[in-house]
Formats: sequence, structure tokens, C-alpha cells
Amino acid sequence: MNDAKDSKNKDSKDKIITARLMGVRTAPRKVSLVADSIRGIETGEAERRLNFMVKRFSVPILKLLKSAVSSARSKGIGGQLKISEIQVGKGQTLKRFRAGSRGSPRSILKYTSNIKLSLKEYGTKD
Repeated sequence: MNDAKDSKNKDSKDKIITARLMGVRTAPRKVSLVADSIRGIETGEAERRLNFMVKRFSVPILKLLKSAVSSARSKGIGGQLKISEIQVGKGQTLKRFRAGSRGSPRSILKYTSNIKLSLKEYGTKD
């Protein structure tokens, strides 16, 4: 029974390229607004959307996308690519203090994000 499972996994040649961006100084909630707009679409269309997006964080995600596409090309994946998965997670929180009323310290939390982008080949050039 396990042999059939293994042969099935060998036959499915899903070529997936992954790129990560860790410790970005923006809250995950703001990053996921940009990530939701490009999830599941073709890489060329995603680049066009990110170029015209007004959100500040669209530029680092565009750089990450270009990096993943370049990595796919260098590994010999020449077909059409689409974004199969983009995950935005909570990174390390930086804790800072600021003077509050009568000089007492008040804590300020500065959030960071971790982003994982996966590209999948969905068409081949014949």
C-alpha cells in the first residue's frame, strides 16, 4: 500500500519555489492586506498589481516576488508561474518605552512580520 503512495508522489512533479522575508518592520495585519490581493494569481499579473498599489508595503513584496521568479529561472523552471501560497506571520516584537504622564514609562510595541511566498509552475513552454 505504501508503494502506491510513493509512486503517486514521484509522478506528480509539482515544482515549487519558496522565498522568505523575515523580520520586516511592519505589522502583519498591514502586510496581509497586500498579500491577500495577489494570492493565487499569475506572477506577471501580481507584479502589475503591486506596481500600482498605493500601500507602502507593496514594494518589499514586489522585491520578494521578483527574487522568487529569478530563483525559479536559475533552477531551470521555464514555464508559467503562479503564486500558490503566500503566508504572513507574526515576527519578533520589539519593546520600547516612552515617557508617559509625570515621566512614568509607557511601553510601545513595534511589530515585525515574516512572509513566505511559494510559486508553482502551472504551464510549460513547448
